[in-house]
Amino acid sequence: MLDEIIKNKLKEVSQLKSSFDISKIDASAPKRPFYESLLSRQGNKKNSIIAEIKKRSPSKGMLDRNLNVSEKALQYEAGGASCLSVLTEKDYFNGSIDDLLVAKKSVNLPILRKDFIIDPLQVYQSKMIGADCILLIASALSHKSFEELYSLAASLNLDVLAEVHDIDELDFVKSLGIKLLGINNRNLKTFEVDIDTSVHLSTHITNEDTVIVSESGIHTPEDVSKLNKSGIFTFLIGEHLIKSTNASNEIGEFINA
Repeated sequence: MLDEIIKNKLKEVSQLKSSFDISKIDASAPKRPFYESLLSRQGNKKNSIIAEIKKRSPSKGMLDRNLNVSEKALQYEAGGASCLSVLTEKDYFNGSIDDLLVAKKSVNLPILRKDFIIDPLQVYQSKMIGADCILLIASALSHKSFEELYSLAASLNLDVLAEVHDIDELDFVKSLGIKLLGINNRNLKTFEVDIDTSVHLSTHITNEDTVIVSESGIHTPEDVSKLNKSGIFTFLIGEHLIKSTNASNEIGEFINA
């Protein structure tokens, strides 16, 4: 599935190259503090929730076809979410850049652009649409491409959430000095989910300035409490909150787990 998504993304990037104007980018434009917001809470051992706007997933199908992005973002903010994650991938997740633009206007939270970023143009585009942080997936990129995209993001004053799933990916990302590490409990090749992936990999992260984000498979306060014991205090939660009829209250329960 990952290979299929990347192949499709290459076509999208090719189309972007014919229409995108890099000269419109303002690298000095201020961003909302994504990494800093999470680090301060982790240092105080307080749970942070990165609440996700996601209409669909390849593994579960359509989650909410008629999702009101602004309304959901406001619910997340009211519930105490530290940051938002917005899917902009259109073919497999039914997301869009418009979803990010709407979320940005609706709330004051820092926003992660969640997509399969494989080309510098997508990094420039992320800056232009107002993302504060981008996702770079280690399993989707060569070491050289990952490093180039990370350096470009830093030059544009964008935070980077580096996503890993195994020890080799983690060792590589750590070698770059990246301080915002996402451990995906979902294997992107098989789509199997195991939150013990976060438990295992977190033992190899000892830098106190590194924010560890556990991604996928977080459904209950008990899941959060279990991961707290491994020193993990930041959680990216999407599917569960999208399906929730009271996302604000549920975020509070996760924070107070």
